[in-house]
Order: sequence, then C-alpha cells, then structure tokens
Amino acid sequence: MKGRLLVIGAGPMGLFAALAGVEKGFEVTVLEKDEVGSALLGWGPTRFFSPFGMNLPLAVRRELTGPLPPDEALLTGPEMVSQLLAPLAASSRLAGHVLTGHRVVGVARAGMTRMDFAGHPLRAERPFRVIAETPAGERSFEADVLLDASGVTGQPCWMGESGLPARGERGIASRIMRDLGSLDRRVAQMSGRRILLVGHGHSAATALLRLADLCSESPATRITWAVRAGNRRPCAEVAEDPLPERQRVASLANDLAQTPPDFLTVERRAMVEAVAQEREHLAVELSGGRSGVFDEIVAMTGYRPDLTFLSELALEISPATEGAARLSRALAGITDCLSVPRVRGEDLFSGEHGFFLIGAKSYGRSRNFLIRTGLGQLESIFESVGSGREAFARS
Repeated sequence: MKGRLLVIGAGPMGLFAALAGVEKGFEVTVLEKDEVGSALLGWGPTRFFSPFGMNLPLAVRRELTGPLPPDEALLTGPEMVSQLLAPLAASSRLAGHVLTGHRVVGVARAGMTRMDFAGHPLRAERPFRVIAETPAGERSFEADVLLDASGVTGQPCWMGESGLPARGERGIASRIMRDLGSLDRRVAQMSGRRILLVGHGHSAATALLRLADLCSESPATRITWAVRAGNRRPCAEVAEDPLPERQRVASLANDLAQTPPDFLTVERRAMVEAVAQEREHLAVELSGGRSGVFDEIVAMTGYRPDLTFLSELALEISPATEGAARLSRALAGITDCLSVPRVRGEDLFSGEHGFFLIGAKSYGRSRNFLIRTGLGQLESIFESVGSGREAFARS
C-alpha cells in the first residue's frame, strides 16, 4: 500500500477519486455526511448539460459490469446516482470503503494547529487527523493523503445586496427555495400564486422554465424575475455552444425575458434589500424603490464552499472565489467551462502537502466547473503524489 487516502464526499468526484486511489494502491476511505450522491438527488428532474460519456472515466467503465446509459444521454441528477454512483459505491473495489452518515467536523495535522510550522515541510511528516460524526458517535480517522470533494451546494449564497443577507432574510429562511429539487417538490402547490425568482444564472433559467410550464397549466400564476444584470437577455449564452442543453435553457429563458408574456415581470438591476413576512405572504423591497408582495420566493443565487471544518489547516484560499488559490490564478480569465485547460499538479497545491480541494469545491464560488475538468484534476494530483513532485520547494 502507498498509504492511507481519505476522501470527503461521495458524489461523482469523490467516488472517481476513491476508485483512482484504489488503482494506485492506496488504502481508501470515503466519508459522506448523507447518502451517496446526495447533492445530485437534490436536482430533481434537472438534467446535466454535459453528456454522460463526457463524465465517465475509463476506470469506471471497466469497474461496472451492468449496462450503462448511452454516452450521449443527458441524465438527471437522480438518474446519475441510481445508474452510476450507487453501483460504483457498491462495486467490488469500493464496497465497504464508502461510509455514509459520516459528517466531517474537523481536519488537522496530528498534534499540530495551523500555527505550527505553517508552510514548512515538517508539517508533511504528520498524518491528517479527521473527526467525523457517525451513526455510532464521534470517530477519528487518519490519512496520509486527503481529498476534499464535499462540493458547495450545502451552503447557498444570500440573496441580498453585495452577497449579504437581505434584511429579514435569515428570519424567513425556511420559506425560500434555494435549489431546483426543492422547487420541483413544491411546484405543484404553487399554482395560482405570486412567485419571486432571484438570480440570472443557469439554475435560475432552469427554474424560470419550470415555472413557465406551471403558468401554462395555471394562468393565474404570476412570476417576477429579479436579476442584477441590466441586459435584455440576462442569462449568459455561449456562441455556438457545444452543449445543446445549456444553450436551450439559456436561450429559452432569455426569450421570455426579452419579450415577457403576461405571467412574467422582469425587474432588471434589481437586488433584494429586505423581506418580511406579512401573515402568509412575503413583502419584498428591491433596489430602486421597487417592492412587491409574494407567496413564494425561489432564490438561485449560487453557492459558496464550507471551509469551517478545515480551519486548522494552513491552506491557500482564493480571496475572490474561496476555492483553491493557485487554481483560481491559473484559471483567471477563463469564462467558459469547456475552455478550461488541464492544470498542473502545482496549480492544485493547497499549502498543505497531501491535501487537495477537488471538484466543484476547488472552484469555490466560480461556476465554471465540469466533471470532465475534475477528471483532469485527479490525473494531475495522482501523478504529483505518486511521483513525489508535490514539493514545498514549489511553494
């Protein structure tokens, strides 16, 4: 065995990393706070923009014996879990290594705080110590290499101005839908209601199309779409987009914004300043003196990584994205996920020898991550770890 590899998170990147670790000769453990693929299960019927074949490593094809979806298939999140991730977690190489219901609450160097020899090679002589809440109580683990693939979806961004909570937002948090799965679960109950949609990314565009379908079934339903952009077509579109589903969603949402039907009002350059509950309704103040009363709020304002359980590691975190600092610098100026070059191992160096943020968490609040990009990350990481090139001399 090369050593102990611990992976935090059992989503696509976590399980792909675990399988790669087994193939490289590591003793592998995966800690997942919920169930395998829990973030994807929260997507509801929302589909990947990228086709299945783009997201599938060769090693996984070799490992799974059952039938797989066609390469061109655009799976929903739950389909990705049932048809790929769950079988992979139960496969011969990973069975027993994926521990669900294990929530990591702290990571450190054994016997050290972040203040002890920060940035010094001496830290690499100590293993990582990980504390997790488990169904049987708290438990500690040790690892020589640690990969954090815990993602970002557990921590939504606030919908207020400048990334702060709008006044009153925290008090009515349970009334706000912040992911597409929650919207799908409640959409049937939203017929005939007044809905505020906040955000102008692809998740907001997807939500708008789902709500537009509801309006076609229930003409009394009304939607107000609040976007920070001043553009007539607020959702970013890629010229000659090679991902047809992404193009379809963005284009249809922008068509609605450009020529709003009767059920839709678009408020541009609008930020939520305050929200208050008035009986069963929600009174909302928008920038520019605008206001409205709504029955439902759907906030698709992005996510930010949870770094709290990593507070005792001496990490280099990007001041802009809250992701990996060196990766953020390496990708500066990249505006589309398909144009991301393969990064070098040193671009993924975290400040702690043997520790890496991987997957969406490595990008922090940036929204340009693709699983295909993550597969390139794993190749670079295992090359550098396996060859010993991840040296402090490069820092």
